[in-house]
Amino acid sequence: MRSELRLSDLKKREYSSSRLMNVKIPAYVSDAIQKVADDLGASKTEVVIALLNEGLEVAMKSLNGLQLHKASKLAGKRASK
Repeated sequence: MRSELRLSDLKKREYSSSRLMNVKIPAYVSDAIQKVADDLGASKTEVVIALLNEGLEVAMKSLNGLQLHKASKLAGKRASK
């Protein structure tokens, strides 16, 4: 499944349904993605998906920590009332 794709997994190709997403990125980012793809023998699409998956994983962990922090502050405020 592509939602599980990581940069380290690009040699093991697995295909699933997908959606088209058109985004504009700086040329240097596109060049860097192409270099990674060439280095790994992967497509740019696979590299972008792997990078997004890894970034989303980090973001979700960060947001969960933020949500837990907010929840604990709210619980503290409620207890002090």
